[in-house]
Amino acid sequence: MFDWFTAILIGVLQGVLEWLPVSSSGQTTLVMVDFMGIRPELAISFGLAVHIGTAAAVFARYPGHLVKMLDIRMFTNQKKFYWTTTIISLICALPILFLLEQTFDSQLWTGMTITLFIGAALILTGIMLGRRPKGTFKPISAGSYVDYAIVGLAQAFAVLPGVSRSGMTITTLLMRKFRETEALVFSFLLSVPVSIASFAYFVVFGEMTEIGIWLLIIAAISSFIFGYISMSVLVKVAKNVDFSKFCMVFGSLAISMALLFWLMG
Repeated sequence: MFDWFTAILIGVLQGVLEWLPVSSSGQTTLVMVDFMGIRPELAISFGLAVHIGTAAAVFARYPGHLVKMLDIRMFTNQKKFYWTTTIISLICALPILFLLEQTFDSQLWTGMTITLFIGAALILTGIMLGRRPKGTFKPISAGSYVDYAIVGLAQAFAVLPGVSRSGMTITTLLMRKFRETEALVFSFLLSVPVSIASFAYFVVFGEMTEIGIWLLIIAAISSFIFGYISMSVLVKVAKNVDFSKFCMVFGSLAISMALLFWLMG
């Protein structure tokens, strides 16, 4: 059942988890399906739609960076990386979103299968983070067209529930040997177009009419506030956090929960 408390809770989860290498949409979907009894298709739609709040948080946290990216009078290598990657991810994400929506009416999306999928995806993200290369890292401005394509494709697959956008993007940037702090901030900036596109797609084609615009606004404000706070904290502690282990623990818990529900059911 959707009410204002549910909207605030989902917004808080989205804001806190968006920048961590765990899937914010996957975790919010898990909570809505397993603990609130909300239909999977509705939970997936709402979980993706509240990304608009964390996109607004990036605008508030890095207005100068985004203004520079939007200013096309001087097309630097950073802007080329940003926009080429964004275009590739949006082009690739649209058919993935379409195929995902076609499965909503099948028996694939049950509470248990979604939880298992989320758990496996989180563990995979953790493994990828644990395999990141060591050595000299390069600046974002040194990116090549190969980097653009790989990062764009990785981010496109993150529209799937359970696959972490920030985890996929940061991991790919690090595996391409970009500087860690710069990769983290660049991942924040890259989230904005994809988040806006996800919000627009599911408002127009998803299940949003069943929820109501006011509950979406409440969730978006909540995700904005907690997204801004968590983003600021993460920038300060990023170098001291072992995200790979954190991600794998979350994935193991999700799979354990699914198996527990299966045994009880």
